[in-house]
Amino acid sequence: MIAVLRNLRSARIIGCTCLVLCLGSSPRVWAQRVILSENFENDVPGTFPHSANFYARSVVQFVNPATEPAKIVVSGDAAFPDPFAAGNHSVVFHNPNSAAQMAITWTSIFQTDPSTFKNGVIEFDLWMQKPLPVPGEPGGKFWSFLDLRLGYGGANRSGVTTNNDVTIWDNIRIQNVNQAQPVENVVDAGAQFSVGLQTTYTDPVPGGLMAPDQSFHVKYEINGTAGSESYVIKVNGTPITWLQDGEMSHPWVPGAPGINVLSFLTDASAFFAGGASNVYLDNLKVINNDLSPGIAGDYNNNGVVDAADYVLWRNNGPLMNEVADPGTVSAADYTEWRARFGNTSGSGSFVGSTVPEPASLVLLLFGVMAFRVGIGRQIRVIEIEAT
Repeated sequence: MIAVLRNLRSARIIGCTCLVLCLGSSPRVWAQRVILSENFENDVPGTFPHSANFYARSVVQFVNPATEPAKIVVSGDAAFPDPFAAGNHSVVFHNPNSAAQMAITWTSIFQTDPSTFKNGVIEFDLWMQKPLPVPGEPGGKFWSFLDLRLGYGGANRSGVTTNNDVTIWDNIRIQNVNQAQPVENVVDAGAQFSVGLQTTYTDPVPGGLMAPDQSFHVKYEINGTAGSESYVIKVNGTPITWLQDGEMSHPWVPGAPGINVLSFLTDASAFFAGGASNVYLDNLKVINNDLSPGIAGDYNNNGVVDAADYVLWRNNGPLMNEVADPGTVSAADYTEWRARFGNTSGSGSFVGSTVPEPASLVLLLFGVMAFRVGIGRQIRVIEIEAT
């Protein structure tokens, strides 16, 4: 291989312009903190998302499991056209009879010790179908429903049960309550453990922040300050105010040590006639503000700026780049990356490492061809063209 590369008059690495332009700009400490940035574009429509660690499905006792069609799959095929945009992929929670409770869970993005995530951000886009009567479905749908649970557990954790392992627990709902328009609300189900009631936010304007059949953005800002652990929910950038107590900030479940499990669930409430409309989730991002900023360009926090960081950036880069530096990258980023390639933790700003020439860089990247980032994507980025 080395001999072949030496005889190449030129080598082009397809898709690696971003490697030299986008890795390691000194102000971008955000890259050290994004532990998940998933838009599901590399997933196959009709299949379960491969980036999730765990998928659970159960049914309530009074329905027949054999006839329950509930599922969580990637949208974009004929069965589930994506509502966000043509050609887009998202995750659809399909539970038309409300007879099953399904969960999609992320665990490996977190460290085992939940106290290592007490401050951070979890955000995502939602599209919740309107749960009003539609032709061919007598009685229509009772609601669109998504249950978010942030919790903790041991090394073999596989989900959040809300039985002594929940930190934050909310239901996001758009309900058909026999009105002309459905009601959009969020129920703080964890409040029963913290403030003694199920505190609810209801969108004051029907079809406002959380309107059905359109995209809206949900953002959890999580505060782990000892003695005042709390969180704020923002919908389309606006903090919601819980109606029963007039507060925007709400406490964690008492005694929760932090977060190392993220689960989204559907409902299992078949006694509500009509079941549930589809819910679509996209652009999921998890940021842990308790992680050390590390060194610029070290996206996987292994203490060195290397080719593996490119692999992580390539799979998550479009979303990650939008966090801190919307738009295109500049030529200055190339200079920054060259100066920092090979940096290790504690090495200072510049260590004078030699940036590999194209042939050496090809060999280096071949070394990570089989590397799978935390979300488990097989890397297929290297092509060499002899001229």
